[in-house]
Amino acid sequence: MRQERVVGGVTVFSAEFVKSSVDLKDLPEERLPQVAFLGRSNVGKSSLLNALMGEKALVKVSGSPGKTRELNFFKINDAFYFVDLPGVGYAKVSITKRDAMAESIRNYVEKSEDLKGIIYLVDIRHGGHDIDVETVNSLRETGCPILVVASKKDKVGQAELSKNKKLIQEKFGLVNPPLVVSSVKKIGLDSLWAEILSSVAGTHAK
Repeated sequence: MRQERVVGGVTVFSAEFVKSSVDLKDLPEERLPQVAFLGRSNVGKSSLLNALMGEKALVKVSGSPGKTRELNFFKINDAFYFVDLPGVGYAKVSITKRDAMAESIRNYVEKSEDLKGIIYLVDIRHGGHDIDVETVNSLRETGCPILVVASKKDKVGQAELSKNKKLIQEKFGLVNPPLVVSSVKKIGLDSLWAEILSSVAGTHAK
């Protein structure tokens, strides 16, 4: 039996993969709140999901960016879902496939009645690419709350961290500097969990 784990001050007593879906007809039947994770293919999304759930390999971390091509649902504490969305960019797929994946994400965000918010990851080392800004602005048009989070804090020094936090804030039009996390060092998970729990409870931090 899996032991309870405390991650970022949150007790995770269960975390399980439920299913993969390629369209809205195949979403989980159980109506629970959903929080989706999105970002470029190599931004560390799988590692962050594992870290938040106190797992090592529940979400498969691929050496080939862009491997996630479906919506993958993980049920947390029998109370809500984490949704691992296909990576933005999809460098190793055809343009037709890439457009289809982007359309699938857009349809899910627009039409899912259970989606409470999106956590959009940006690599702190790069400060956000044009495709990140375009994607976030496009999804903002749906009205879904989006939290921009900078990943891989362990990869930068203090000077680069400060500079790129400001850059991300400006690029994405954020009121405050972005939350910065590290899956490796388990930095920022408490603050991110607080945002997640407020989201599934129906209240969104600005």
